[in-house]
Amino acid sequence: MMKDNGRLDRIISRGVSLRREHPVGTLLGALALSTIGLGGTLWACADSSCAPSWQLASAEYDCGGRAVISPGNDTRINMLWLMRSLAPDDRAQVGAVADANNPQFGQSFMTWPGLRAALWPQTAGGGDDAGQTMTEAPGCDASSSGIPAFNAALDAETALPEPERAALRRFRLQAGCGDANWDDKTVSSKPGREYLSYLKAADAFYKADWPAARSGFASLTRARSRWVAETAIYMPIRIGLRAAMAQAVDEYGDFAGPDKVDRTAVAQAEAAIAAYLKAYPKGRYRASAEGLRRRVAWLGGDWAALTQSYEKLLATTPGGDEAAADLAEEIDIKLLERSDASTIVGKQQNLPLLTAIVDLKRMRQHSDGAAPLSASELAAQQAHFRAHGDLYGLLQASRSYYAGEEPKTILALLPDAARQSRFTPLAFSRQTLRGMALSKLRDPNEVGFWRDLLGGASPLYQRPLVEMGLAVRWQRDGRLDQIFATGSPITDSPTRSILLQTVATPAILRASAGDAARPARERDLARFTLLYKDLTRGAFGDFAADLALVPVNAPADSGLWDFTQQDVIPVGLFRKGKWSDGFACPTLMQTAATLARNPANVQARLCLGDFYRLNGFDGFSLFKASDDKLALGNGPDGFPGRPQSRDDIYARIIADRNAAAEDRAYALYRAVMCYAPSGYNSCGGPYRNYEEMEAAQAPQAERKAWFTELKQRYPDSRWAKALRYYW
Repeated sequence: MMKDNGRLDRIISRGVSLRREHPVGTLLGALALSTIGLGGTLWACADSSCAPSWQLASAEYDCGGRAVISPGNDTRINMLWLMRSLAPDDRAQVGAVADANNPQFGQSFMTWPGLRAALWPQTAGGGDDAGQTMTEAPGCDASSSGIPAFNAALDAETALPEPERAALRRFRLQAGCGDANWDDKTVSSKPGREYLSYLKAADAFYKADWPAARSGFASLTRARSRWVAETAIYMPIRIGLRAAMAQAVDEYGDFAGPDKVDRTAVAQAEAAIAAYLKAYPKGRYRASAEGLRRRVAWLGGDWAALTQSYEKLLATTPGGDEAAADLAEEIDIKLLERSDASTIVGKQQNLPLLTAIVDLKRMRQHSDGAAPLSASELAAQQAHFRAHGDLYGLLQASRSYYAGEEPKTILALLPDAARQSRFTPLAFSRQTLRGMALSKLRDPNEVGFWRDLLGGASPLYQRPLVEMGLAVRWQRDGRLDQIFATGSPITDSPTRSILLQTVATPAILRASAGDAARPARERDLARFTLLYKDLTRGAFGDFAADLALVPVNAPADSGLWDFTQQDVIPVGLFRKGKWSDGFACPTLMQTAATLARNPANVQARLCLGDFYRLNGFDGFSLFKASDDKLALGNGPDGFPGRPQSRDDIYARIIADRNAAAEDRAYALYRAVMCYAPSGYNSCGGPYRNYEEMEAAQAPQAERKAWFTELKQRYPDSRWAKALRYYW
C-alpha cells in the first residue's frame, strides 16, 4: 500500500488542529506585566507564560500535568494514566528527562509532549519525512513510508524481469509528483503491467482524481499479484475518506466542520471497509481498516459507534505502547474538545472510562461560572462503574475534595494502601488524594503516610510528587531541617531549589552551598540566594564571608531574565559584576563592607543601587509561591529582614535633606529615570499582581517634583544637565 502522509490525510487522521493554547487571560496578563517590569512571579515560562502551581491539588486546568488522574490534568494525560492502569506496563521506569521546553516543570510536572518524549524517546532524524526517498523526490505528496512495502512486493515477484523491476522502482518515485512519465514500453510482462497499473491508479489518488483512482484500482482487484489485488481492494477506503474531506479543509489546513464533509463519499468509504474485511478478514490492512471505521463514524456523525469504539480501545490498548498516546490524542481531538462531549458520552449507558474522563474535566473550576459536576450527577452514574469500583471511588473523592467538602469523607472513600512495592497510576492517584486529605486535616500521621508512599512510587513523576507532599508538610511544621538534612528523603532538586529561594534560613543556604553531594546548579542557587538576600535584607556584615563560598571561576554572564529556568546560575555576578558607569563606586565587596559599618552611608547605598541596575536586578525575582497554604514555598521566609529595592534607596536619600548635594542630585536623577521610558516604575517589584504594581507607582506629580527640584536646586549638577524629561 502507498501510505499518504500529505496534509489531507493528516487532517483526516487528526480531525482538527493539534494546536493547544494556554488561557488567553493568563497569557495577556503575563505579557502586560512583563512589559512594565513585573518580576518573575512563580516560575513563569518565558515563551508560553506557563507556570505550574507547585502543589498537589489543581482545581483548574493546569499547564503542568501531574502523575495522578485529576481534574487539572490535560485530558490526554488522564487517558494515558488510565490506560496504563488497566493494562500496566511492567517495564522498569526511570526518571523523566527534564523537558527542554519547560525546565520550570522539573520532574514533578509534565506537558503532554514532554510526557510522550519521556515515555517514548524519539531517535534523532526519525519520522516519515526522513530517508533517501524524500531526498530523491522532494516536494512530492506521496509518502516515502509506502515505498519499502512496494519494493518488497516487487522483490517477491519471481516472474518479474529485473529490468522491469528497476523501472518500476523508478516509477514509484513519480507517483503523485507532477507529470509522470511512465514509459510503458519498458514494462511488458503481465506482473509488471499490473504493478504499473497500480502506480497509475495511485498517482490519480494522490492527485485527487477520484474517478480515475477508483477505476484504476477496481481493475486490479483480481490481479495475479496478491499484494496488488489486496491493496486495490483496500484503497477505495482511502479514496472515499480523502474525497469526503476534500472540501472540508480550510485555507489554513484545518478541519472546517462536519457540514463540509461529502456524506456520499463517507458512505462509499464505509462500504469499502466492509468489502475489504469480508475479502481479507485477516489481511495485511485489517488493523488499518478497523481503525478507519472510527474516521467514518466521526465524519458521518455516528457518535454512538465512535464512543463505543473509543471505550473498547481505552480498555484494551496496552498503556506501555505508544499507540496509547496516539489514541489519547485522537479521542481528545475528535470527541472531548467538543463543547457537547459531555452530552454525547452521557447518552450512552456503558462508557465508564470515557465517562470518568468527562467527569474529571467537569470537576474543574471554570472562569465562565459553569457549574461543576454535582454529587447527585455522579451518584446517578454509579451503575456504570460496576466493573471499575476503584475508579469510581477516585471520582467520588476527587469531586468531594475539589468541592471543598469534609476531608474525612475522602479518607473513608480511599482506604490507606500506601505500603506497596509498586503503584498503577490509578492506585497512585487514590493514595495521593488520600495524602492531600490528610494534609488538609493536618493529620499527625501525614508524614508517615508520605514516607510509606515513597516506597512504591515510580521515579517517573510519582516520587517527586510524593516528595513535594512531604516537603509541604515539613514546611508547614517549620521543619526545614528535615528537608535538607543528610539522608533526607527529599532528593528532588527542583523541589529543594524552590525552598532554598523562598523559606530557607541563612544556615540552610550556607550548608547547601557547600554540600558537594548536591547538583552544582542547586549549590549555585543556594549561593546566589544567600548573597542576594544578604544585600537586599541588609545583612551586609555577612556578605564578605558568604562571598567566599563562590568559586573564583563562577559564571557571571548568563543573565537574570530567565533565572529560575536557566541551566547556569550567574552567581559570579557578585564577584565580577559591573560596579559603576558614571557615579564613582568601588567593588561590591567594598560597598558591602562600608554598609556593614554604616548602613546609612549615602554613597554606598547609591552604589548598591547601581549594582542592581547594571546587573539586571530591576524587577528580578526569586521563586514566588502561590498564596495557597498548601503550595511549596509558601511559608515564613527564614531569612530575616525586609527586602529593599532600588526605588527604596532613592526614596530615603531624597527624603534625607542632609545628604550631600551631588549624592542627592544623583538619587533624584535615578528616581526619575526609574520611570523611563514606559512611565512605570522599573526599580521596584517584583509584583505579584496589578494591584501591587499600581501601589508601587509614584504619582506623576511627584515625579515632576523630583525633576523640578533637580533642575532648580542642583542646576550645575551633571545629573541635572543630563536629564531632559520626566515620565
